[in-house]
Amino acid sequence: MSGISPLRRLLNPRAFLTLAPALALLLGAPAAYSADVALASSKAHNWLKSQQVSTGLVDSYKDKADTCYTYDQGVATVAFLARGDVTSARRVLDALAALQNADGSWYSAYNCKTGAALTTTRYVGSNAWVVVAIAHYEKRTADNVTYHMMGEQTVNWMQIFQQADGGINGGLDASGVVISWASTEHNQDAYAGLVHFSYPSDAGDVKSFLDNVVWEPLAPRWWQGRNDPADPLDVNPLGVSALGTSGTHNYQLALNYPMTHHRSTQNWGKGRTRIAVDGFDFNSDHNDIWLEGSAQMVKAFRLVGRTADADYFLQEILKVQQSNGGVPYSVKGSFNGDFTMSKAEAVASTGWLIIAIENVNPLKP
Repeated sequence: MSGISPLRRLLNPRAFLTLAPALALLLGAPAAYSADVALASSKAHNWLKSQQVSTGLVDSYKDKADTCYTYDQGVATVAFLARGDVTSARRVLDALAALQNADGSWYSAYNCKTGAALTTTRYVGSNAWVVVAIAHYEKRTADNVTYHMMGEQTVNWMQIFQQADGGINGGLDASGVVISWASTEHNQDAYAGLVHFSYPSDAGDVKSFLDNVVWEPLAPRWWQGRNDPADPLDVNPLGVSALGTSGTHNYQLALNYPMTHHRSTQNWGKGRTRIAVDGFDFNSDHNDIWLEGSAQMVKAFRLVGRTADADYFLQEILKVQQSNGGVPYSVKGSFNGDFTMSKAEAVASTGWLIIAIENVNPLKP
């Protein structure tokens, strides 16, 4: 016999935590999913490191493609820095320094092991994320020398595409032709870089574009781009992250739109191990959960003080975090209108999970 009375066993905190889910069911209340977020961040960090190859680049997916997207290198760098891993962050930035084009840009994707360009398309958005990564590095380390000129050259390259309405067009297509459209997300990313590298006039023009050209006041949200009222999820949490809770508009209201138009519940797993996951789709057809975008929503919710929403949707993401620490890009692998989303563990979704847990705002270094 242990000598511990039945009453003390029942009152023991560990015993109560063990019995809590069953008690909740008996009382008619659903038991909330609860995972250790600190452990989840640590596991995600280890997974990101496992994806970093000898060149310093981080393989974008846990698959056989050996593709390193430039955007993902920026996200991985911010996530490494959020974890205090300056060494891994520097390896990514050193690799990017070796790949930078003479005009200051990067191609959209590279072979991870050889560094060979897999496309000659150069998007402003992915380039802006390298600038954001450099900004975070400088803030974290106080080293404003090593990569500063690299970032400055990229900012100058992005400025070439700025138009009279303040918006920055998309960059260069695979043939080197200037892209005529302007993406809201690209401009939200570029705004952060322009602010950090002290271009207040150009940053102000971009903000005017975000406030006056692509903001929808009737159902407060951002459009996909210039003359493009489509409603992708990410422009809303990224807009709040870039511009704050309020300003010219009450930006935080843009987080209500995804709650009614993008929220989606999907089953994850196979057979009897299937679980329901509540999150946000890339678009408003409600047929998938985009886990990168869901983590972006978690960060934005926390930024505006909607802590309960942030905590809830974070736990929903953690339902599908794999034992190796990686987070799938999406739950169903659906076509989102632009591309077919992978179900493999991805740098974008895993990096954004770290960003959300560590409560770092990528667009305000």
